[in-house]
Formats: sequence, structure tokens, C-alpha cells
Amino acid sequence: MVEEAPDDVAAVWWPRFHKLAAGFIAWERERADGVNERVPEARAERTEVGSCGVTLSGRADRIDVLASGKADILDYKTGSSPTKGQAHTLLSPQLALEGALLRRGAFREAGELDPADLVYVRLKANGEVCPESILEHRRAQKDPVALSEEAWSRLEKLLLYYGSAETGYKSRALPFREGDTDGDYDHLARVLEWSAGGDDAEDAGE
Repeated sequence: MVEEAPDDVAAVWWPRFHKLAAGFIAWERERADGVNERVPEARAERTEVGSCGVTLSGRADRIDVLASGKADILDYKTGSSPTKGQAHTLLSPQLALEGALLRRGAFREAGELDPADLVYVRLKANGEVCPESILEHRRAQKDPVALSEEAWSRLEKLLLYYGSAETGYKSRALPFREGDTDGDYDHLARVLEWSAGGDDAEDAGE
């Protein structure tokens, strides 16, 4: 199999896979008793977001249907972004929105279920498998259903806000860091150009 892979995959990802395999199998075995069904690459059908006339769809890396009658939503990550804190505070709402879609039956393979946990599964370069629940951050604990519904409500409000003809579109409404200039629309807003500032000496002489 590795012989058929592109050179970069064979050189970088295949050795990493070998390091991860044992840890990943061990992690799967630890949680196996509570899982009735694993649904990989679960597809969410288009679902209308409230009354705004916009639909949301997508894919979840994996949904585990549990013996409890609920489900865990898992999102595999090979890097550190987004952080657990960004997901917990809904700066990065993907997992929470997947929880809302799950509750609305959008993932037909999984059924209409409440989320039990929303988890980033960090696959480290050293072979470690580190699951991170986004429900707990800095001693703050959130309920998975409440977080999912909060994300859904915020999305509806945002879509209604931008659906108004009186609302202007900002290129960077909420950047994670002050120096971020890699937003999808920053080039149209000429963020780099306007952020450069002027020459104080020249301005003073005018």
C-alpha cells in the first residue's frame, strides 16, 4: 500500500501511522464496551436553520452510537487548531453544530439522538492518541445538549443579521489574534495595506 502512496505521504504520514496504530487500537478497545455502532464519515443532510431560510449540512468524522441511547461525536485532529477553548466558547462551533444536527436527525445513519460528548481526538506525531472533550475548559463544565442548542441559536441569529440588507459584511469581525490577516476576505478589504500605517514624520510635515 505504501508503495502506491505519493512520496510526501510515504515519507511523512506512513511512519506517523505506524506510531499511531498501537495507541489508536488501545484507545478503541478502552471505549468499545459502551459503543453499539460506529458511523464513520457521517453525512448530515441539509437542515434549515430556524426561520432564516438557510440550510446547514456537512460531515462528521465519526459518530459513536452508545449503549446509553446517546452518541459521541468525534473529530480527528493532527494539529492543535482549533483549541478546546475555542470550541468550548463557540469561537469554533463545528462540533457543537454537529451536535445540533444530530438532535434534528440530520445524520440519518446515526438517527435522531442527543449528544453525550463532543470530542477532539488529537493524533500526535509521537504516536499518542489524546481525546479532548470540548465540554470542559478551565473548570467550566457545559452540557452537550445545551452547548449544541446555543451554537444553533447563535448561528440562526448570525444568519438573520447578515440576511438584512442594512447589514454590511466585515472581513474580520472576530479574529483570534490582533495580527491575524489571513481571513477569507482580508484581501478584498485590503487589510494588510491599511494595517501598515503611514509614516509619522511625513504626516507631521503635511
